[in-house]
Amino acid sequence: MLKTACFFTGDNYHLVSVDTPASKKKITALALAMILPIILWFFNGFLLTFQVLEAGFNWALLTAFVCALVVFFIEKLVIMANGNRWLTLFRLAIGFIVAALGSVAFDEVVFKSDIDISVKNLKKEAINLAIQNEKKQFDLSHGYNQKYTDLKNLENLYLVAVSDANAEADGSSGTKKPGVGVNTIRKDQYKDIKRNDFDEAKKNMNNLELEKINAIKLAGINAEKAFKENALLIRIKALFTLVSSDIYMAIMYSLFTLLLFFFEFLVVILKLTWKKTNYERKIEMIEKVGEERINYLLRKGSPLYDSNTKINHLNISGKEYNNSRLFN
Repeated sequence: MLKTACFFTGDNYHLVSVDTPASKKKITALALAMILPIILWFFNGFLLTFQVLEAGFNWALLTAFVCALVVFFIEKLVIMANGNRWLTLFRLAIGFIVAALGSVAFDEVVFKSDIDISVKNLKKEAINLAIQNEKKQFDLSHGYNQKYTDLKNLENLYLVAVSDANAEADGSSGTKKPGVGVNTIRKDQYKDIKRNDFDEAKKNMNNLELEKINAIKLAGINAEKAFKENALLIRIKALFTLVSSDIYMAIMYSLFTLLLFFFEFLVVILKLTWKKTNYERKIEMIEKVGEERINYLLRKGSPLYDSNTKINHLNISGKEYNNSRLFN
């Protein structure tokens, strides 16, 4: 277990294995904190790709491995890095980004059925929007409103002509002479002309209406085909639409998101709050000794000092130079 933990944290197993129990415990705890988000991202990536996005099994497995590998490298960098407050802020930023992405992916899997309903509503809205846009565009390009107004005007003129012809025939208006006379025939002919004009305009309008219906229907079909229910961005939009419209969904989403944030920040929290162990102090001591050794060798008057090249020769193994002299 300790050897595996050292592999995850990037520590020297041979040094840790002979160190204090507290040192071993911290290394193991950090490794377990790394493994949690890695496992989550593996299963999350697989389920998101296979069930939600409905990709093939092989693609889902490949995605899961890639997600887990990326998180492994990020978590390992967070554990191995030591630095100032800027590096700490960078760790927090990385943790926040990974946690935010992870929470969205996790929620997409957990709330799949609810999101499917929201996606269907978005699909209906997209189809209706495409239909409305096509309707407006058709009316504008074909002068539909003007033609409809002209048709109504012709209808009114025809009805007026019918009324005048009937009134002339029964003597209630016009010449006040009932029967078929010159004026009656003239008004009846005028009525027929207006009827023909109205019938022609109505026929053209019916053809235009049929063309409009077909264009709108085609726009709806194309919008339905273009809408991909398994597209990731559409499903993310559906998720946040659902969260913003349902208080219970918002509460559950927040809880799952906080859980993911906790798992992602667990490594950072342990790294920043756990007190230093004997192993860490030993590593710092080794670095300090190495730094002082190099400074000594660079000092004027040291056995290896050269006024031209500073260092003429340095044998790290210590076969040609006795390291103990550096601190005597």
